[in-house]
Order: sequence, then structure tokens, then C-alpha cells
Amino acid sequence: MIIWNATPDDPNRLPALTDDVLTEVETRLGVKLPTDYLEAIRIQNGGYVENRDLPITWNGQADIALVDSIAGVGRHKGLIESKALLTEWGVEDERLIAFAGDGHFFLAFDYHEGATPKIAYIDTDTEEIDVLFDSFSQFSEALTTVDMAMFAEMTPEPITEMKQGKTLLDDARRLLYSEEPKEKLDGAVIWFNGLDSLEANELVRELLTWMDDETLRETATSVIQEVIIRRKPLDQQLFEAFFETLHRQDDVYSKQRYEETMYILDNDIRVE
Repeated sequence: MIIWNATPDDPNRLPALTDDVLTEVETRLGVKLPTDYLEAIRIQNGGYVENRDLPITWNGQADIALVDSIAGVGRHKGLIESKALLTEWGVEDERLIAFAGDGHFFLAFDYHEGATPKIAYIDTDTEEIDVLFDSFSQFSEALTTVDMAMFAEMTPEPITEMKQGKTLLDDARRLLYSEEPKEKLDGAVIWFNGLDSLEANELVRELLTWMDDETLRETATSVIQEVIIRRKPLDQQLFEAFFETLHRQDDVYSKQRYEETMYILDNDIRVE
């Protein structure tokens, strides 16, 4: 089930859903929204979710889609914005209604097979669409909490094994500064998992240079965020540079990462 995150002043949370608003929105969208989705929306009308990792298989590869928030139902916001949002990212299909995503991907109600929608994953970079779940309930049950160990488990065994005679730092540094994106990501994970014996400053300094790279950005942001919320020793200048970068990027993803991290720090929530 959906676990809503009680973030103060959540910009994606809409006023409590009323029957009048629901009827108007469904009429404008030309569909009946699924009951399991509405059950979640009547608890909280959209906004940030606590469980935000969605394990998927895409193009034959295991991956994780980051689902920060789910759209609610409002006369002018939420699902009603779906058509314009999808059109902006090059998706023209009246039978798809997006309820989550960052632009590079969307999760959508897919009405291609009838009045009861399935859940589709839309990759706007490759223009590919694939049905992942038969219902919103299946989708919500698949969501899990962010866990850096999950990234470690996805790292191929030959890379995570320390070669004989090599130190952890040597191996992590070699991968982190590789020219190959996949190796760079593996290096970041290995270094993060070894933070009890490796210092965080060099790792974060390198990850900050990835923040404008679409291939590396999400991993860089997630790892730096984990370093900060787990209270790993970090130079104050790097701490400030991370937040300055999120402000400079000025998009929904960066804003959510900033607000989430500050909420954890301001409320002294301990993350183990």
C-alpha cells in the first residue's frame, strides 16, 4: 500500500478529494479512475511517498525507478495536468494518464485494453512504453524504501570482489574515475559501502562533478544524500556545494531531494 510522507508544505499534496471534484476530473479525462488508486488518494490527495524505490526490469536489465511522489486529483493540478505534461515530453496518447515520473520517465494508467487500466512505464528518452503491472495495487505493493544495499546487490560480482593485493580504496578509486559510466557507478557504490574505512570527502567531491550528467546524476544525488543523512563526516564546503547544485538545477527532482534531506536533518531523523 502507499505510505505517504508527511512532509510539511508538500507542493504536490492537494486538498482532500470531494465527489464533485472527482466527477469533474473523470469527465474531463474521459475515464473512470481505478478504485485502488482512489482509496490511496482519499487518505492523502497526492504528494511525496515514503517508499519510493520501484524495482523494474527494463530492456532486459534490472533497474530501479525513483518514484518521489504520486499525483492527486484536483480541478487544476494533479492528474488533470497529465496530458500537457506528456505532450511536453513528446508522448501523444489520450489513453495514457501519467501519475508519477520526472519527465525522462513516467508511470501511467494505461487504458489501451479497456476501462480498467494497467500500469505502464514510459521511457521518453527511447520513446518505449511497457506495461509493468496489472493494477495500481500491484504497483504500490512493489514500492520499497531506498536502500543503498540494493544498489550493491545489483553490482556484478566480478567488480565487487576485491582483487588480491588491492586495497578497497585502490579498487573503488580506479572504478570511480573510470571513463566507463557503468564502472563509475560501481565505484561510487563500493566507496559508499566502505565509508567506515574510507573518508567521504573525495567521493562527494567527484560525485558533484556528475550532477549535470543525465546518466550519472541520480546515483550521484542519491549517494551524496545518503552520506549527509547518515551523518558521515563531510567537509562543510562540500555539504553546501551539494545544496547549491540542487538549487541551481531548479527542477522538481532536485527540489524534492533538497526538501527531503532538509526535513530529515531539521527533524533530527536518524537514518541507519
